[in-house]
Amino acid sequence: MAADTTETFWNMVDDFGTCMVVTSDGRKLRARPMAPRVSDERRQILFLTDSRSHKVDEIEANPQVALTFSKHGEYVSASGRASISTSRALVASIWDEEAEAWMPQGKDDPTVVVLVVDPDEAEIWDVTSNKVKQAWEFAKAYLGDKDRPDTTKHEKVTL
Repeated sequence: MAADTTETFWNMVDDFGTCMVVTSDGRKLRARPMAPRVSDERRQILFLTDSRSHKVDEIEANPQVALTFSKHGEYVSASGRASISTSRALVASIWDEEAEAWMPQGKDDPTVVVLVVDPDEAEIWDVTSNKVKQAWEFAKAYLGDKDRPDTTKHEKVTL
């Protein structure tokens, strides 16, 4: 995929405050909201978590994960491999006030770890049209002028 599409993915992901992280417990898929931090230099998506959480066990058993992001007409999904890092330097590099609120034990506590996701593919949906254009597209589809409304830009990205 074009480099600009890859950059679009990283720029969009960097703009989201919440991400649903989907893991497998061996029988079922489980999703939970987490705060992503994008590492531009590492090309990874990082999350602070507690080493005693179920998701850590699930990732260690099956590192395949899916990530979903949604905000104001922008949607991104990514899949890839996850791992757990106990690096204190990595924890410190993404620690912030929000993390402090969720993990009052502090960044130096050994139970605070980083869930690292190396995404390998993604999809982007961007509802680029305004409300008037959307209404026009829906009307054309309703009247049989088109199969469906054309209001969304969709791209697949290989990372």
